[in-house]
Amino acid sequence: MQKLTKEEKNKVVLDNLNLIKKVASKIYYRLPKGEIDFDELVNIGVIGLLKALDNYNEDLAKFSTYAYIRIRGEILDYLRSLDIVPRGIRDKIKKEEKPVDEQMEIPLSSSAIFLSIEKAIGGTEDLKFIDTLKSRMESPEEYAYKVELREKIEEKLNLLTENEKKVIQMIFFEEKD
Repeated sequence: MQKLTKEEKNKVVLDNLNLIKKVASKIYYRLPKGEIDFDELVNIGVIGLLKALDNYNEDLAKFSTYAYIRIRGEILDYLRSLDIVPRGIRDKIKKEEKPVDEQMEIPLSSSAIFLSIEKAIGGTEDLKFIDTLKSRMESPEEYAYKVELREKIEEKLNLLTENEKKVIQMIFFEEKD
């Protein structure tokens, strides 16, 4: 692809603003509320689009397919960079964690504690154990959404050419630019 002028790049950004907002909104609604501003994700998405413009090879995939992947990747990279603990260290901690009963050398059979799900916890009547369970459980709507999303992704992947599939494979699974 030939080098574009600043005006041409601005036009491409404006033409693809809806795509950027779509990608940013999908990620934004999965984040904890108040952690990051939606407009900030859109700005990062613009950077991803500009990088896609610079690195696009029309022989491999359609531009919109490639841009979508690069925009999403740029936003996710940005969010990862905000994390204080690097991913490698976080993974290492998870691998080294032992269950509490192993750490304290308690036989497994004696580590179970029965607790009423309606019992108040924390010394107040406002918070019950069941409430903490609900906050950690995936709702049926969330589960159905994930299943539907997985099916749609598989369906769309089957529509791609081999080259487009290779691009996705390289970007998501081999982390190559």
